[in-house]
Amino acid sequence: MRKFLLSALCMLLACAVSTEKKARTILEQGLNDRSKAVRVAAALGLDEVEPERGARALLAMLEGSEPEIQAACLEGLVTYSTQEPRLDPEIVRLCASPSVPVRVAALRNAALSADPEAKALLLQAVNDESARVRQVAYAGLAKFNEPDVLDQGFRDGDMLVRVTVARALGLAGADGMVEAIIEELKNSAPDQLGPGVIMLAELGDTTVRGQLRILAAESTGELRVDVAEALLILEDRAGIDALEKAVQSNDPFVRIRAMDVLARYDVPDMREQIVEATRDEYVNVAVKAVQALAEHDASRYRKLFAELMDSSSPLLRITAAAAFLKD
Repeated sequence: MRKFLLSALCMLLACAVSTEKKARTILEQGLNDRSKAVRVAAALGLDEVEPERGARALLAMLEGSEPEIQAACLEGLVTYSTQEPRLDPEIVRLCASPSVPVRVAALRNAALSADPEAKALLLQAVNDESARVRQVAYAGLAKFNEPDVLDQGFRDGDMLVRVTVARALGLAGADGMVEAIIEELKNSAPDQLGPGVIMLAELGDTTVRGQLRILAAESTGELRVDVAEALLILEDRAGIDALEKAVQSNDPFVRIRAMDVLARYDVPDMREQIVEATRDEYVNVAVKAVQALAEHDASRYRKLFAELMDSSSPLLRITAAAAFLKD
């Protein structure tokens, strides 16, 4: 009996080692794939288990790549790297890219740094023609104690820029910012309402819960996901109810957004739906679902991740491999 148990234990250990090796092989092969999108995914996956190497791979892909790839690499450096942010010369250069998504992502990296050069880049960006770029710039400048510049942001022509400034000041302790955001939201366009309510919730004023519950019940599509996130920030159960509807949407982009939220916030009540989403016919939904499971309870789902490493989709294989290797 003892020999049998020892034999079974050895077999289990060998299987675990073999699966770990397979996961690492998938990531290594992904780094050399012909598709830049696959190489980015592999670098992001590697950044989960070897942050320094993953960050180097992402930085190496910036030069000479098309804007979509550059933006993905830069966003990956913001989202996944655990090391002290470094204002790499290539990131500095891309803060002036002709592509708005690239400028946004590059400036988000700059905003993480306390380097004086980062402050200079953000100050320059508050005059950018893109409202999205100005949002990032004002949010990043909040920590540099530039009251005159932030006051300029209150007079910006874009509502979300003004709300971003109010949020930054509110988080710093300024009074009246909740009321200021509510006033802005009263006249907001539908595509600006969702990001606005999230920033409102981030100020932590629970008096808006009732209004958000009504909005969650009446809204659809991506707005429902944004309102759900706002309610989750305020620890309101109605946010979970709204997300449950979103993950059942016929629109894959709504399902992707819902999985993004579930990756940022731990919602144990929805684990079953997230597991189901790893089999979604739309691979980007499945990828986001794997990331959500890995973020909050990776060890529990290692068997599922091992199974998904045999997927026909290289993106899903890579994401599953990184999830399997995650501590």
